[in-house]
Amino acid sequence: MSDAANNAPDANKNAANRGEGIIQTDLFTRRRVSCATQDAEPHTAKCTYVLLADLHIHTSASDGTLSPREVVETASATVLAAIAITDHDTVSGIAESLAAGREFGIEVVPGVEISTVAEDGSEVHILGYFIDHNNQKLKSNLDILRKARWERARKMVVNLNAVGVPISLDRVKEIAEGGAVGRPHVARAIWEIGAASSLDAAFGKFLVPGRVGYVPRYKISPFEAVKLIIDAGGVPCCGHVAKLKQDALVLALAQEGLSAIEVYHPDHGPVSCRFYERFAKKHGLIVTGGSDFHGYEGKKVTEIGSVTVPYEVVTRLRTRAEEL
Repeated sequence: MSDAANNAPDANKNAANRGEGIIQTDLFTRRRVSCATQDAEPHTAKCTYVLLADLHIHTSASDGTLSPREVVETASATVLAAIAITDHDTVSGIAESLAAGREFGIEVVPGVEISTVAEDGSEVHILGYFIDHNNQKLKSNLDILRKARWERARKMVVNLNAVGVPISLDRVKEIAEGGAVGRPHVARAIWEIGAASSLDAAFGKFLVPGRVGYVPRYKISPFEAVKLIIDAGGVPCCGHVAKLKQDALVLALAQEGLSAIEVYHPDHGPVSCRFYERFAKKHGLIVTGGSDFHGYEGKKVTEIGSVTVPYEVVTRLRTRAEEL
């Protein structure tokens, strides 16, 4: 279990103090609704609060645009009681996030999102919650993935240079600011020199499969990722299952210790959410969700707290981590 597992009470109290009226959550539209009180006199109103959590957030430690501290500060200005920091293939932003959580009075769940590939070639993202971010086995394996990311970036730059796009690996490294480098950093380098009109255009023109700048990633299997997370004291969760559409794989992973599935996500519609709610209940899996926030650049921007789950999900994840 991580050293952040018992930081909830003060964060919950502060979250309640940030609310007004009765806060309700519609899990299908993912909206928070302030409901007017039925009491005639405002000063006699009885306020009830549903504490909320956003359990899928990225920082500049991977491919987000805000630093870990900036992310936590932004979250603290919302009604959220807790957030999870789930950077791609790195835990380097966790310590800063936990410190910021104590500073701003919001609970931070230490997490990770590990990029994996299934036997059929499908990309599967495995989230981990309440991990021990100092676990050496986890860190060494993530370091392998991190080094593979840099090699991938180098190949992207070489391929782009070959077709007349004069970006440099040094500039990509500067943009990544020491974090886990990814396509967003290469896309920014392309945009900066005017080879694309926007970050989204840079992706579409150069960095998607079939384009000259695309290089496949080195990945581990989802089963390996589940074991890594469990060995680090965390709770493994299959990310954005409605996009994955690999129910048999999810069940196979559950046999190996997968404990949760991400049902609520910006790319999941109401029908998919309802289906996977029932799926999770049938198979004894915890339902999670989050905004998959990366920052405020590009066309597809989601706000921190735009997709939430009740705080009780955090409690269930913490309890599961304690049981491992």
